[in-house]
Amino acid sequence: MDSLAMRDYIKNFSLDNCPHGNRGYNRVLLQIFGYTGHGRSTFINSCKYVVDDGPYKAYAKVAPSENAPETMIRKAYELTDTITLVDNRGCLRMAKNETGEIYAQLGNFLPLNCKVNWHTGFKDMMETLLNSERQDQSSDLIVPVLIYCAGCLLEDEIEMKEVLTTAEHMTGFFPTVVITHELRADLSNIKEKFRQMGVKNLFSLENYTEEDHMKTRGKHGTILRCLQEIIKDVEFRMLEERDAIGERIDRKRILLEFAHKRELEKQQEKRNH
Repeated sequence: MDSLAMRDYIKNFSLDNCPHGNRGYNRVLLQIFGYTGHGRSTFINSCKYVVDDGPYKAYAKVAPSENAPETMIRKAYELTDTITLVDNRGCLRMAKNETGEIYAQLGNFLPLNCKVNWHTGFKDMMETLLNSERQDQSSDLIVPVLIYCAGCLLEDEIEMKEVLTTAEHMTGFFPTVVITHELRADLSNIKEKFRQMGVKNLFSLENYTEEDHMKTRGKHGTILRCLQEIIKDVEFRMLEERDAIGERIDRKRILLEFAHKRELEKQQEKRNH
């Protein structure tokens, strides 16, 4: 499929046109998550640039460095009538004191277009889940997309695998992984590490930027293939029986179990010291 055909496929995709209808879902949320400064916002800008097929525009602000993250608000960007990109707040490490908030974002329990505060306690998580009842987001079909910079060492492999597995457990989709800055490092080694974690949808690319947005067939093709494969996964999963409200309840249960387990571990750590 050429670029024009892929773009049309993406822009014309509708949950209503799935073989069994929309199953109670109104839109697909592509949950963009990962470390701070790894290119989440730049990837969103690149997707908009490629799919809109207009002039380049920096919709999502880009961080000047990993230590000065720009994204503090969980912000949504409409890609098509059906697909919305969500720029979730990034983390510094895939440590347990941060992954709870990652799961709260991935589970769609934090409001869109609002600031994300980093919480670590069970009480905070309970408050987050209770507040989420004020807005019904069960009609959002969640698909996680991890952005990872090739120029960084993959040090938290055990924690990363746990996050990927939990994301699949919560959403029903094993995260697609997009490796940015592919020219910076030993790309084959990083790809192999992610494959060993179970990643099937794996893409590497150089994002478009304000400084470098000359259209190339390679960049366009990779971004379109990535989005196309995500949609194909959605179409496949929509062949199954789905319960939008029930799946949101299941996500909430997973998040509560994680928060409770983490609280017990923290109490044990205090006793040991």
